[in-house]
Amino acid sequence: MTHLQSPSVLIVGAGSVGLVTGYYFSLAGAQVTYLVRPKRAETLNRPQFLYSFDKNHLHEFTSYSYLTSPSSILAATYDYILITLDGKSVQSEEGETLVKIIGQVTSGGLGFPAYSGKTTSLPVYPPADVELVKKSDVAYIDNIGNGFILDDYVPSISSSFSELYNSCGVSNCVVWSPAQSALTIFPLFAIFIGLEVLGWPKTEDIGTESEVWRLTTAAAKEIQTLDICGEAGTQAALSTTENTFVQMSAYLDEKLRPLDYHAFNRYHHGGKVIEQDRMHIERCISQGVAEGKPMPALKHLLQRISQRDSSYF
Repeated sequence: MTHLQSPSVLIVGAGSVGLVTGYYFSLAGAQVTYLVRPKRAETLNRPQFLYSFDKNHLHEFTSYSYLTSPSSILAATYDYILITLDGKSVQSEEGETLVKIIGQVTSGGLGFPAYSGKTTSLPVYPPADVELVKKSDVAYIDNIGNGFILDDYVPSISSSFSELYNSCGVSNCVVWSPAQSALTIFPLFAIFIGLEVLGWPKTEDIGTESEVWRLTTAAAKEIQTLDICGEAGTQAALSTTENTFVQMSAYLDEKLRPLDYHAFNRYHHGGKVIEQDRMHIERCISQGVAEGKPMPALKHLLQRISQRDSSYF
């Protein structure tokens, strides 16, 4: 799909990810259509407001249409279909049916934090306008350079999709190999589980010599050695220390201000997508075992959080 005059994009789901990417595609001149549940359609009858932390501005988004019946997409043609449901929903019977209807797929996602300012109260730093954040259907910050991360499973799709996305002029789509994507993202699920066990301390309060953090780092290194992470993952595991992910977190804490990155992670990975994160961990364990790697640290870390959860009931 190179140089289409008016490309059409169907976005399944109109949460934070769907709204921001839809807004970007509209800036790129695409015709944006959402597929949502009937209840969600009620909110799409009005303009959507997106607050950009990096620009300190509330954008009004109206350039879209929506559908509520999955079968209706069979009667239309779209250049791209973007599924923004979480991993658990995609793997449900309904989600798998939807993927079968759509056909050839690759994987990707936003590379920056986004959440509903109207329904989620998170602390922010100056110069963010707190009142504008509260009015937003989505509050986000896109200042790292990888606004959308796309795996190059299907090079022709990756190339044309990134070309369309980048033509929005305000965000950047990067195309990574599956190995690069896995190495960058997968170990973070172990880090989030470790932070959850520790009660989500701020970066400066993480005890790098503690038993839990040593276990967390060991678990992340086990993920780095999975075959999907390639030789680069094996080398990364050799150089990863208890300080590696703390230093990365400290960088992001500062880079993503005025958004509170610590508070966002606690809300997002400590609640909103917690089941999805644990599914990723279980999948990493299964993959490691299949490769002849017992993954003891990752298993122990998951056991620790499971024991903590059971003690609540």
